[in-house]
Amino acid sequence: MNLNHVCKLVGAALLGSSLCLTALAGEVKRDSDRDVVWEAGVDGVEIEWAPDGGFKRIYSSFYQPVNFPDRRGISKAQIIAEEKAKAAIVRFMNQQVSSARFVQQIDKDLETATRTQDGKGESWTKQNQRTMVETLTEVTGSYASGRLRGVIALEKGYDESKSEAWVKVGISSKTMAAAQGLADSISAADSDTNGSSKSAGSSMRQGSEIRRSSQKDW
Repeated sequence: MNLNHVCKLVGAALLGSSLCLTALAGEVKRDSDRDVVWEAGVDGVEIEWAPDGGFKRIYSSFYQPVNFPDRRGISKAQIIAEEKAKAAIVRFMNQQVSSARFVQQIDKDLETATRTQDGKGESWTKQNQRTMVETLTEVTGSYASGRLRGVIALEKGYDESKSEAWVKVGISSKTMAAAQGLADSISAADSDTNGSSKSAGSSMRQGSEIRRSSQKDW
């Protein structure tokens, strides 16, 4: 299930009825552009829909403690926060949860014999013991994986009073379209290059050249 499909389903639920807005667990509000913004829980993602119900943006923020408040320590904490913020988006879209229980029962018999000998002769004693062991182990976990396109870092910061760094990432319909367009363009250019090299043959050699783009605002 991709991001567009998930957002369409949640967007339809949010915009379908005003009664549904108050019944959902997340907080729903409208911004200055009349877009609907839904916050999925306390530490969840924020999703923004346009007035027509189409997906517009999704945000995710994460805060990471900083142990050594120098440039290296802050940068490391921000990298961790960025990856966990992106993981929150993936977990919101799809995650697998597993729970397993294991019961182990051990029945062990132990037999011991003792021989004693004195001036009157010898004697034997035998003792049998049984040990019962039962254990119950329960393992619960979750797993999430997905593919995100057009993710950008919107904000990075450090709070000295809390020794905490944070990163806010986001995906919008524009960044997704730009990323998809770039991937398509590179794929098409690569196909053209491979086709040209095959048709030219190994005996053709390209001379030296310099090509510069005239585009300044890129």
